[in-house]
Amino acid sequence: MRLDMVGIICEDVEKSSLFYERLGFQTIGEKSNDYLELDNENIRISLNSKKMVEGIYGFVPSNQGEKIELAFLCDSPEQVDSTCEKMIAFGYDLFKEPWDAFWGQRYAIIKDLDNNLLALFANLENEEA
Repeated sequence: MRLDMVGIICEDVEKSSLFYERLGFQTIGEKSNDYLELDNENIRISLNSKKMVEGIYGFVPSNQGEKIELAFLCDSPEQVDSTCEKMIAFGYDLFKEPWDAFWGQRYAIIKDLDNNLLALFANLENEEA
């Protein structure tokens, strides 16, 4: 068994699609108001409307918050910073500004339109090498 896809439940799939495109993802396949997939290597990411998920679950999903954090590996610490700056310029909210974490990564946390927490991180260079 392996993790194949992460589904993100959205109030508005179209607006969420724009958020994730600005974050750096491209959509693949057909877009609909209820479902779309983002191009991501190895693990698929889907955006799902509450309406569609209600049809599957049998109830309207509610926001419980802070249960899962998606973490996206960036190519460099500078990319963490520049991505945060770009998303702020578009008017999106950071949950936690970029910082050099004690575990050796440049780390930041941004909120998507549905208040999901998304970590952006990159490994810091070992300056002693």
